[in-house]
Amino acid sequence: MFRTLLVALLLLGTTALATAQIRLTARPVPAGVNLSNNGLIPQVAPDYSNTTGPTGYYYPAGAGAIVADDVHRTTSLPIAQISFAYYAPTAAPNVTMYIYNNVGDFSLPAPLIASYNLGTLAGSGVWAYTVTLPSPLTAPQDLWIGFSFSTTDAGLLIYDPPTVGTSHNLFTLNNAGPYWFGGNPRANFYLETVPVPEPASLLVLSSGIMGLFALRRRSA
Repeated sequence: MFRTLLVALLLLGTTALATAQIRLTARPVPAGVNLSNNGLIPQVAPDYSNTTGPTGYYYPAGAGAIVADDVHRTTSLPIAQISFAYYAPTAAPNVTMYIYNNVGDFSLPAPLIASYNLGTLAGSGVWAYTVTLPSPLTAPQDLWIGFSFSTTDAGLLIYDPPTVGTSHNLFTLNNAGPYWFGGNPRANFYLETVPVPEPASLLVLSSGIMGLFALRRRSA
């Protein structure tokens, strides 16, 4: 009797885990499609970055669906810039960015901190954008950062592994889940957060600028 009950409980637990971690399929980006950048260069080192390991895949969730990745930054400083990359096969998408508090990777739905309508971005192809926020965003160290696209076939590029900060093999879809890709490829997206400089960093930056002015005056 006890053994039967134990087996039933194990089966129930396996079923619950399977429904909590649905295997979803990413799509490959066609060979020869190059990543383009809008040219904005962050002035401060990122406190989370997953921008150096392309997998050759992207994830289109459908028009209007919000796909968010877990982002565990190395600081809790306000955010000044956020970078992301996407692939749009056919048309320029209208994009909205969402920032959620990550109180625990499995605690969903997560509370929304802020959202930004980025408007219609570049045309079809693979693009990377750095968004400078209108004002620094006060945010915790652990976040969900998500995007929705107006076109059905556009989606975030999948990169691995993070080179700054950490990110688990999961994501959210419409603030539900968490979901995963079953580990092939991992469920991490091209994302980077750049914090507002600390006062010490600002002092170093201003000292460098003053030094450049001094060199210019001396050479003149």
